[in-house]
Amino acid sequence: MYTDSAGIAALCLALVSGLFFPVVFQGMVPASPDSVHPMALSMALDDVHESSGHYPLWQPWSFCGMPSVAAFSYLNGLYYPGVLLEWVQVRGLLLQLLHMVFAGAGGYVLLRSCRLRRTAAVLGGTAFMLNPYLVTMFVYGHGSQLMTSAYMPWVLWAALRVLRDRRVSDIGMLALLAGFQLQRAHIQIAYYSWIALAILAIVVLLGRRSSFRGSLPAMASLGLALGLGVVISLQVYLPALDYAPLSVRGGSGGGAGYEYATMWSQHPAELLTLLLPGAFGFGGVSYWGFMPFTDYPNYAGFVVLVLAAVGAWSWRGNLFIRFLLASSLFLLLVAFGTFWSPVYDLMYHYAPFFNRFRVPSMSLAAVMLHLCLLAGFGLHTLLERPGGQQGTRLLKTVSLLFAVVLIGVLLAEPWIESSLRSLFPPVRGVPAALARIVDDVRWEQFRGSVRGVVVMAALLIGLFWLRHRGAVQGRIVGFAVLLLALSDLLLVDTSIVYPARESLRRSQLVSRDKLERALGPDEVTRFLAGQPGIFRIYPAGSLFGENKFTALGIESAGGYHPAKPARYDALLQATGNLADTRVLRMLNVGYVLSAGGIDHPDLEPVLDAPLQLPGGEVDVTVYRLRDALERAWFTDAVTGVDTSASALDVMLSRGLDVRDKVFAERVPWEGTESFEHGEVVAIERTPERRMFRVRTDGRAFLVISEVYLPTCWKALVDGKQVEPYAVNGVLHGIVVPPGEHRIELVCDRSCFAAGRRWSAAGVILALLLVVSGGAAGFRKQRM
Repeated sequence: MYTDSAGIAALCLALVSGLFFPVVFQGMVPASPDSVHPMALSMALDDVHESSGHYPLWQPWSFCGMPSVAAFSYLNGLYYPGVLLEWVQVRGLLLQLLHMVFAGAGGYVLLRSCRLRRTAAVLGGTAFMLNPYLVTMFVYGHGSQLMTSAYMPWVLWAALRVLRDRRVSDIGMLALLAGFQLQRAHIQIAYYSWIALAILAIVVLLGRRSSFRGSLPAMASLGLALGLGVVISLQVYLPALDYAPLSVRGGSGGGAGYEYATMWSQHPAELLTLLLPGAFGFGGVSYWGFMPFTDYPNYAGFVVLVLAAVGAWSWRGNLFIRFLLASSLFLLLVAFGTFWSPVYDLMYHYAPFFNRFRVPSMSLAAVMLHLCLLAGFGLHTLLERPGGQQGTRLLKTVSLLFAVVLIGVLLAEPWIESSLRSLFPPVRGVPAALARIVDDVRWEQFRGSVRGVVVMAALLIGLFWLRHRGAVQGRIVGFAVLLLALSDLLLVDTSIVYPARESLRRSQLVSRDKLERALGPDEVTRFLAGQPGIFRIYPAGSLFGENKFTALGIESAGGYHPAKPARYDALLQATGNLADTRVLRMLNVGYVLSAGGIDHPDLEPVLDAPLQLPGGEVDVTVYRLRDALERAWFTDAVTGVDTSASALDVMLSRGLDVRDKVFAERVPWEGTESFEHGEVVAIERTPERRMFRVRTDGRAFLVISEVYLPTCWKALVDGKQVEPYAVNGVLHGIVVPPGEHRIELVCDRSCFAAGRRWSAAGVILALLLVVSGGAAGFRKQRM
């Protein structure tokens, strides 16, 4: 058994190392925006972690500050397997690639537990590991999605053991696997994995109708294991649940808005890419499908699809196969999103937390796993049963149909090309000559995909005939089919990792040294770092989402994050991405960066220099914002409002001076209240604490330019906690009594600390279940 497991792990490791040879052996790294942002954030938070000695919960460098852990950022130190592997120097990209190996091994172990042949199990596991969906997640910087997906076959494997045997050790093992999957914190992928578990439980219950009551203990064991898995993950999810109502993902009626949530829905027509990777353009500028954009096709593999069909039909009476089919169908309908609203709407409106997700097509990750598992069953069938007379008729029919289709495609190619070109949408914002080049690439990608299918079909039919006739041993045919399936997937994977020049896409891999230089200091960032005082910058236009400033500890009013604070997002929407110098002043912006010239009386150009970015060098102008406000100031008048929307509307529509008159929510007075003058004497700052020493002539009102997130910050006056007010929709406001005082905003770590205690207790309990159950089983065998 151990030799078997070591062998599949070695094979998976060899395949992954070969596909990503430059990453493993030559120091290349992905440099897509989604790769660079977490890298830059980790660099900054690693420094905070090392200097402060405690796990950082706040990062001040994006959107004027936002949570880290609560927004699912900087979680490597909270992922227990990652912490253990850190001791042997497996981290970062190597950790992600090791999870690909883990995914392949999981598919193999699962299929072997179903008593499939080794070759069939190898096919199912390696096909899932090399599925373009997982490969793309690595290349384009979605490491948490990749690593969470890697647990799907393992969770199914453990769940089947619990449902079958109800052993204590299996309950503990499922709890650990489910908990670690949740700790990896791509909650949407984990959610789809748990949907599959729910469908598995339903199929098992329906399949055992005669012993329904007898199945209840198994269901209780499954629920116990999953509940313990949730406990293991609480160090991540308690802070996240605390922050969720304040996030853009949860700020609209308890979830993301429907239009936002259904972005990247899978149009049914695009299912053609499961078979033809270039059916709607391979990705990038050539993509012409129904999503906003995409960088890759959802390709399952021609050989995998054929074998999956064989497996589904030949094993149709098997409960596990029924589960795979039911789960695939349901998750496929979820992937349709807005294109199949009855199923998606049911989940959006009634399934807990589901409305916090976007990208419905992400459920295809689980569908791909199910197809690969079905393919394993299909190959096992072909190796076990050559087919007999019925198989002869079927092969003749398939061969004849293939010949007819091939001849038809060859004869109709001119008509197919003209019809397809008529469907291509225009490429906006480019010269006509370039648009024609893009259309030519689209056609070539479609034609190349068809040719690939023809070649694979011919080879597969040939292998089936050899197996059917007994001309070649079943083991050799199985090995040949395995090679054919992997070659099919690797061809597409290689096009994703190493795109050809004629594809109009560029490789996302760059040397680590080049990326580190791009994220390092340059003339622009040195200038900003050398300016006196406390301030933020505003990267205008195309620079708004740049994350280089994070790596260098420069606080920005811009940034990128899918779960930014809802209040801040509302401010961005109301101001056209902060296109208002009054708002910039309010946010303590001292300098504006722009790749194009800005002519504004409030902006004074102070530097023209190149800014080094991962995508290349950009010439920028740095402007000083005149009359910028400090990080905290006293205001003379505060008007009470009911909502943040009201505050923004009044403030922006009346053109008011944000220093002299502000709007605060739910204050204990009506109308406008006047306050006395105050002075900020000193400011002390750490990543999770802001302290202001102030002196006031009377009762005063201090505005602090930090994003108002009441579950993340505690406000203190001379050490006593007070209730802050939301000011101008997004900032903190505190009433200050007369005299000299110490005003503090302190990051609230209580929820995180409680989560860590629960997670540790959950892991200890799960390990005890595994060890005690294993020991009991060992003693039983000895007896």
